[in-house]
Amino acid sequence: MNNKNFFNDFDSFFNDFDNFFNQQIFGKSLGPQKFKANIKNEEGEDENGKWSKQTISSKDGSFQMITFSRKYEKDQIQSDKSNKIEILKKELDILVENQEFEKACQVRDKIKLIESNKERLTILKSELDKAIKEQNFEKAIELRDQLKGLE
Repeated sequence: MNNKNFFNDFDSFFNDFDNFFNQQIFGKSLGPQKFKANIKNEEGEDENGKWSKQTISSKDGSFQMITFSRKYEKDQIQSDKSNKIEILKKELDILVENQEFEKACQVRDKIKLIESNKERLTILKSELDKAIKEQNFEKAIELRDQLKGLE
């Protein structure tokens, strides 16, 4: 099969699926007056941040599509990175409990490496933030790579 036929077959398949989907959800016409789906939007906030959920279901209930998204604030992401040691320690406990000692050795060594490089990591992160603010991206690349090597 040559590439041209492959893409024609793919397009044909996708068009068939698209037609089926549109018929199930929207009816024969895609105009808003023929819309046959129930749409339910939900939003909330929990310990992990803000979230939203949208559920689209056909009137007869034969089809349902759910999308879920979460929004993280910049401060949340930074604090998650600083909790890396805590996360690794929890992972280590689980591995020991499950007697997965080979993996536990690797995690233990990661913890020791991060703890031994904690001061250097703090300095590099500070330098990285400064390089980004100054838009010195070449320096930021070097610092980012050094950080990855130490984490």
